[in-house]
Amino acid sequence: MDVRRLQLWEGRQATMLSNDSLRTVLEDRGGMVLEMSNISASGGRVNAHPLYYFRGREETVAMDKNRDYWKNSSLLYLLGGNFFCFPNFGPDHRVDDVYHEAHGWTANGLWTVVKYGTDAEIGANWLLSTMVGPDSAYPFEAWKIDMVLPGHPVLYSSVTVKNTGHAPLVANAAWHNTVGSPFLESGCVVNLSADRFCTAARHTEFDDTGRLAFGKEFDDLTKAPLRKEGVCDVSEVPGMVGYTDFITGKIPDSTRLGWSSVINPRLKMVYFSFFPGPAALEANEVPLRFNNLWMQYGGRPFAPWALYDGGTDQTFCLGVENSIGNFANGLGKSVTEPEVLGSPTTVLLPPGETRVQRYGTAFTSYENAKMGAGIQSVEQVVEGLVLKRGKSWAFIESDSTFHFLKLMENKVIPE
Repeated sequence: MDVRRLQLWEGRQATMLSNDSLRTVLEDRGGMVLEMSNISASGGRVNAHPLYYFRGREETVAMDKNRDYWKNSSLLYLLGGNFFCFPNFGPDHRVDDVYHEAHGWTANGLWTVVKYGTDAEIGANWLLSTMVGPDSAYPFEAWKIDMVLPGHPVLYSSVTVKNTGHAPLVANAAWHNTVGSPFLESGCVVNLSADRFCTAARHTEFDDTGRLAFGKEFDDLTKAPLRKEGVCDVSEVPGMVGYTDFITGKIPDSTRLGWSSVINPRLKMVYFSFFPGPAALEANEVPLRFNNLWMQYGGRPFAPWALYDGGTDQTFCLGVENSIGNFANGLGKSVTEPEVLGSPTTVLLPPGETRVQRYGTAFTSYENAKMGAGIQSVEQVVEGLVLKRGKSWAFIESDSTFHFLKLMENKVIPE
């Protein structure tokens, strides 16, 4: 077990949290989880998260003399393998008198480290950081806990948000998990807890990048509708095929555990995110009602995804994101179109009250090769999570009810 502060570059700090198998690195700016690594079945350490070749090194994009390369985008300059999006999930835009940055202030701003250490009672390595909303027209405070437990290949996170104003706040929320090479490769298998899906509509960022039909509903990841005739299997990663697409999936209202999974059958490793499903939500919890797939398989021939505008897209990654939002179209779109597939696309924060989002990201190896074909169901047990396929199974030691995360919240977050 280890927790330590890291100096990445001048003005760029991070915290490393680890146990006997899992290692994570979380940058202060944007809360970007740069590393989520574990030991593979062959004994080598593998990072599941992409380290984008175009990540900037200055303190902010505004300080970089080449900032036009990133279209002056703070998010692209900082981009990492996972981060929390609030109160906007989508492109930068205005809602009423408030300008929202791409994927929200929590993904672009500086999380101030309050304290970190090892809790002897819980046995956890943990980090507490905080952020204050930069626009007085949208007043909030946020506290974020990141934590690892002994023996659990899981990064546990919670974000507690308080509306410090006198009027309700409407918000999106999302965890932007993304896997990349060397973990992600052709033949990886994707499974989700959602059972109904829809492709991105026309007039989004995917108009010129995708191969999937516009705005079509379907109920089987192996039969996603194409713009040309036919269907394709988006549950199996094809490699760099020259397209970038996005789909969203509704998590059933009866679900107690929401989850998303990517399996690498060759490495015998699984990347698995989990959170309270709609049927298990407590009164003060922020719901995540959608699984999303951002399939970045080479469809963006412009910087920074390509070396230059008009060049070849160099970026291969897969977003397995979980959200409450209108696809990734932003808060404004969610307000004007408040439902997708029958589920709400926003959450309301009453004035003076707090809401919390709890989340787990696991990355580990498994033994049974048959699990390489994918997950059919997930069972919560006292000791953790059982991933099932027929009579085959894989086990992830974990706290799927977030008992220990709640204990830590009670210890370190101010009332």
